[in-house]
Amino acid sequence: MDPQGTERRLAAIMFTDIVGYTALMAESEAKGLRARERHRALVRPLVEKYHGESIEARGDESLSVFPTALDAVSCALAIGDQLQREADLKLHVGIHLGDVVVREGEVSGDGVNIASRICALSQDGGLCVSGEVYQSVRNQPDIEAVALGERELKNVGRPVAVYALGRPGALPVRAPRVASSVVVPRYAIVATLVVALAAAGWWAWNRTTATMAPIRSIAVLPLENLSGDAEQEYIADGMTEALIGELAKLRSLSVISRTSVMRYKRSDKSLPEIAAELGVEGVLEGTVIREGDQVRVTAQLIDARSDMHVWAGRFDREMSGVLALQSDVARAIAEQVRLELSPEEQVALTARRPVDPRAYDAYLRGLQLQGPPTRVFSWGPGAIEHFEQAVELDADFAEGHVALARARGALGAVGLSMQFRGQFPQAREHAKRALELDERLGGAHAALAAVRLWYDWDFPGYKRAIERAWQLSSSDPYVLDAYIAYLFREGRTEEALDVMERLLRVAPFDLYFRAQRVTHFYGDRQYDRALEEFERVRELDPDYFDTVVSLTYIELGRFEEAHRASMANLETCGAPCDLQREALARGWAESGWEGSQRALLEVATELEGFPPVGIAMTYGFLGETDEALVWLERGYRERDPLMITLDLPTWDPLRSDPRFQDLLRRIGFPES
Repeated sequence: MDPQGTERRLAAIMFTDIVGYTALMAESEAKGLRARERHRALVRPLVEKYHGESIEARGDESLSVFPTALDAVSCALAIGDQLQREADLKLHVGIHLGDVVVREGEVSGDGVNIASRICALSQDGGLCVSGEVYQSVRNQPDIEAVALGERELKNVGRPVAVYALGRPGALPVRAPRVASSVVVPRYAIVATLVVALAAAGWWAWNRTTATMAPIRSIAVLPLENLSGDAEQEYIADGMTEALIGELAKLRSLSVISRTSVMRYKRSDKSLPEIAAELGVEGVLEGTVIREGDQVRVTAQLIDARSDMHVWAGRFDREMSGVLALQSDVARAIAEQVRLELSPEEQVALTARRPVDPRAYDAYLRGLQLQGPPTRVFSWGPGAIEHFEQAVELDADFAEGHVALARARGALGAVGLSMQFRGQFPQAREHAKRALELDERLGGAHAALAAVRLWYDWDFPGYKRAIERAWQLSSSDPYVLDAYIAYLFREGRTEEALDVMERLLRVAPFDLYFRAQRVTHFYGDRQYDRALEEFERVRELDPDYFDTVVSLTYIELGRFEEAHRASMANLETCGAPCDLQREALARGWAESGWEGSQRALLEVATELEGFPPVGIAMTYGFLGETDEALVWLERGYRERDPLMITLDLPTWDPLRSDPRFQDLLRRIGFPES
């Protein structure tokens, strides 16, 4: 309670009004007034009996609050029992569980509006409640329920799950009316289905759910931030990503990537539309609210094939228990879609250790900053700072170590400057620490695999780590992409293509993974197919270019297009690439392709930290093999991470040279 007497609390809000009150007043004002008095005389004593507080009675309406949802529902059912003896009086009743603001005896907040809108949905003499209320009373033996689907309520920014409640066998059999205060439902339920469900009872609903076809692909839509504070948006976005990661541990469930679902944040598209675009059978949506060290997540699973509710739940924890909360949600989903979990998956979804709330907050802030690995030089330092803070606050926070290992590894492999090499030892340290804490973290194995490949040149260790990552996290798009590269390296092209299709299903709108298809086909020397994939990438971003596109054009002898691609890519790089871009433009204007490459060499050889392999590649383009090999030897001595690219087509003109073959042996490339 603040000094001004304002209190914010969680309460069950009950709203009631008289059925047909306007018509009754039009017929006889005296009858209307008598009905209003009988309404108040009936409701007030029952509210007090069930520990509630009558807040307001205005016109034919009444507003009451209760400490628990069960108290409110018990009161509403008692009102219904009384109304059986009141032939001339019928009431609509609606209940919602939510936050309210109490000030000087008045109650306000979204919860009040939601309760009143739900009240308008009830049948004559009926009771409707929100999904939050239903979850609190669902196990009561003397209550029967019928799911009425998601409803778009006036002045409510999110769909609300609505249920009809009543005594067993007493629920009405026709669908509730749609009042003028309600817009067309987002997830309409066919009236005949509602009739059948109501007539058969709640047990039939459960039976119907049990016979639905299993859900094997799912999209977690961005959780809605209900804190009322836009500054806390990072919590909802971070929790969305964390929940996706938790579900991605289930091998038999295909989970859409965060980047692909974030395009639907605040979208007004219907769930069936979204599901069709993402190609999934199920959609999970929900809300998150954090107040101090308390966090609440509500979630509901929709079968997109029938547009029907499968499950809804609410999870309340202290922030220290947020990892366990995510596991609880994932375990509930696995149960509802009837996945047969392996023993390893069951262990992965067991209760998790507590985490320092401050550490988790820093972790979520870091997640919000993340972008594609190709641009890690711009987002990496900020994200790394938050992830470092997370593990400093809680050294046993495994996910924080994984995030650090990924970000540092990506920064080391970006190839923009040799100064980033130093990120690899730290990435290795954090990946190993994460695995000490939880060996089942596929992301940690993938991060370790990257270090083994790019920095250690440990091909057997890389193989072990990436295969373990694939075994544990076959829905993690970064793991999928790394595994595709591994399969191509192994010459297992058909398997690689199969996994590429799986990645496309998991990340259908992710620009980075689309572009990686260009890289993979270029590396496999399928140049025409690489350019076909490039055109598909440009459907998502018409301005997209990267280095691999330029390399592909070079292999095809299309040097003007290669130059344009290089210029466009350097443009997106920004200030760090200004000198290279200016040199290429000047050289091209003077003498075309060869001029551009020689101008680039003049700049690159003078730039501190420019990767030796990049300079060697440019000499290779000019056909100057000896100079290229000199710079490759320097790259070997300085441990340039780009040495790991010597299996790419760029180096084919040097491949027969014994000096080049000796380099490959020293690095440790498999003979194949």
